[in-house]
Amino acid sequence: MTRIRPKSFINYWIQVIVLKAAIMDDSWKSDYRIDYGSQILGVTMTSFKISIGEEATRPTLPKEVWIGWIASLSEAYNMAIYTFTAPFLAKVLFQQETVWSAVFFSYCLIFAGSSLFYPLGATYFGLMGDKRGRNKTCIYSTLGLAIATGMMGLIPVHLLGEQAWVLFFLCICFQYFFSGGEYYGSIVFSLEHSKVQKSGLMSGISCLFAVFGIVAANGLAALSLLMKNELCIKACFFVGACGGLISYILKTHCRETPAFAAIPQESLQSIGIVTLIKTKWPEILGAVLILGQFYVLCSFIFIFLPLAYGDQSSGFDTFKSLMAYGLFLAAAGCIANRFGVAKVILIGAGLLSISIFPLCYFCRNFLTLQMILTVFASLVIGPIHSWMLHHFEVQERCRGIFISSAIAMSVFGGSTVPICLIVFERFHSIAICCIFPFVIFVLSFIYLWMPFSKSPTKEGPSFQNRQR
Repeated sequence: MTRIRPKSFINYWIQVIVLKAAIMDDSWKSDYRIDYGSQILGVTMTSFKISIGEEATRPTLPKEVWIGWIASLSEAYNMAIYTFTAPFLAKVLFQQETVWSAVFFSYCLIFAGSSLFYPLGATYFGLMGDKRGRNKTCIYSTLGLAIATGMMGLIPVHLLGEQAWVLFFLCICFQYFFSGGEYYGSIVFSLEHSKVQKSGLMSGISCLFAVFGIVAANGLAALSLLMKNELCIKACFFVGACGGLISYILKTHCRETPAFAAIPQESLQSIGIVTLIKTKWPEILGAVLILGQFYVLCSFIFIFLPLAYGDQSSGFDTFKSLMAYGLFLAAAGCIANRFGVAKVILIGAGLLSISIFPLCYFCRNFLTLQMILTVFASLVIGPIHSWMLHHFEVQERCRGIFISSAIAMSVFGGSTVPICLIVFERFHSIAICCIFPFVIFVLSFIYLWMPFSKSPTKEGPSFQNRQR
């Protein structure tokens, strides 16, 4: 027979008496039990409800929020895996080039694919998101991205030799087309389902799950590069395809977001990209600048700096920085809830503008430099999706966010690494390479500082009425 500890027994009855006084009825007796088998005396609540004026309910996140976060993880992995395996593939795809030229051309494939096909995908899925719903957008884009990533693993690299880059380029183009609706589609899907007014933390957690995907891609790619095995590289792409298929299956069991369901049907008929750009160009321009920081920071800190230092341990140092980056993003989301989303992004842009030149010039340790920049970058990126969500009205949200991300991706996403590599090859100085990101940080800081950028949170009248 299990011995009951007197102290635990006393604590148990203290909890029961206090709860009985709160309930003031006899229904509590059947709602608690003593767990003798595990030697733990505790109170187990099965059907306890307290009514003071109205039934008290415990807020919980819908399953759609978690599924949206899982989809962000899958999308981030699929979009990052080629980026991290490019140094290995470059030796096979561009055998006649020097090592530096081969790596440069392998990243030029990303620049070309993102510049050409990401805007097309963002435009197509942006229209779909505002006309047919957020859920359908996520379903179709997730499936397409998973198939494109899996096709990369099926390319017979050694059989085709230098001609294999053509097939990789086609797969990259398809990846960026579907990514135009997948990443921000999942972000909008999660945040609209969360129903949280102060959504800075929700934005940070969305970024956190995306970082989980990037961490997984970086870790698997680093191991594959150490093993120098083509089958391991192919396995990295197959893992991404499987993750995407899982996300697709989960999303087929999701409901539409309350925000989209509350939009009147007649307002869904007038859908036009050109009209939106003409009427909302200041908002779109501001969103492009803010998102430009996101793309430039991720490319500069986690892709260019490891290439510039060229140390074999830099891949694992980036792995450590990415893990810390995820925690910093969640913390930045909490800070944004306390002090304001735009204010935290403004502070992050200011710190980056002031510190990036001296840090890159004086700091010689790769991990230290990456960690410090990661802290400042988290202030910008953590609450950025919450800022984007409230930057556009509900009925135009997908078009506004997707078009802004398309322009930002075309201008900054794929160009950061090639531009920095060209400058670094010419001047052999990381500090000079900071000119490009520095300009983006300063422009974003100015935009957030100006009075016209400080607009109130917009959820749309129909959605606000439904919430009330």
